[in-house]
Amino acid sequence: MSQTQTICSLNDRFRQGDMNIQGKILITRGLNHLLAEQDREASELLKKVQDYTDFDEDNDPHGEHDFGAFLFLGEKCFWKIDYYSPDLQWESEDPSDAKNTMRVLTIMLAREY
Repeated sequence: MSQTQTICSLNDRFRQGDMNIQGKILITRGLNHLLAEQDREASELLKKVQDYTDFDEDNDPHGEHDFGAFLFLGEKCFWKIDYYSPDLQWESEDPSDAKNTMRVLTIMLAREY
């Protein structure tokens, strides 16, 4: 498996809820406000991200499955995975190394980007 394929697989597993992949999920203030305003649960939003499969050359040019765009409650939203050292102080030296990479999945309103 190539390094890109490994990163793609790790990202998909993390995004889909595999607890064996180190990471954190962040939902931005604007999106949290929308959830509260619409009396909706974050689990609905997470399900949209977990089920995302609309990868193409435009939104996934490197084949890592690290970004997606979708509609939620009438709003365009983005999700993005970034790679950090386990202590979250630095960028990961090798995102294909699951033991030495902390993935951070940020879910946001497109207008917050």
